[in-house]
Amino acid sequence: MANFGLSFPTIAKFNVETGKYSDVLKCGSAINTSVTPNYNEASLFADNRQKESVKEFKNANVELGVDTVPTRAVELLLGHKIEEDGTEISHTDDSGSYVGYGFITEEIFNGIKRYRACLLTKVKFNESAENYKTKGDSIEFGTPVLSGISTSNDEGVWRIKSPYFDSEAECDEWILRKLLGEKPTDQEITA
Repeated sequence: MANFGLSFPTIAKFNVETGKYSDVLKCGSAINTSVTPNYNEASLFADNRQKESVKEFKNANVELGVDTVPTRAVELLLGHKIEEDGTEISHTDDSGSYVGYGFITEEIFNGIKRYRACLLTKVKFNESAENYKTKGDSIEFGTPVLSGISTSNDEGVWRIKSPYFDSEAECDEWILRKLLGEKPTDQEITA
């Protein structure tokens, strides 16, 4: 299938002790995301030829571009302090939480549009470079980009993809069920 859409970036705090998720929230509106798996590889050569080859998942580089990073997401993802008046304070030893990160792709095959959700089970995000530019003859938007590393959970799972659905709403519910284990209430999801 060819993909041509991306929506609803969703994160939830991952408890490394229990393997459970909490504090589910939508992380702005998606602009782009990329997931690039990295592998450890080794080959054994004997009698002048390759006899064995091993390739194992190491981690995946993750990038998430959004229109805005909500205040709660800044605290959760980056560990920065947000004061009551909205002031954001970054300390040298700030460290965010591991999170589950889900998103929805829109795909088409043989003229039929379907939706599929993807959940990265354990991601640690970091801040990327912040770029600012003065206005010129035309307007250019600058939007936040978060970079991170996805690793596997204790069961060795690093990514889960949903079956194909007919709507974004079904994918969104699938992600929330994976993160919370049941259909969430509106109070469990922060916009």
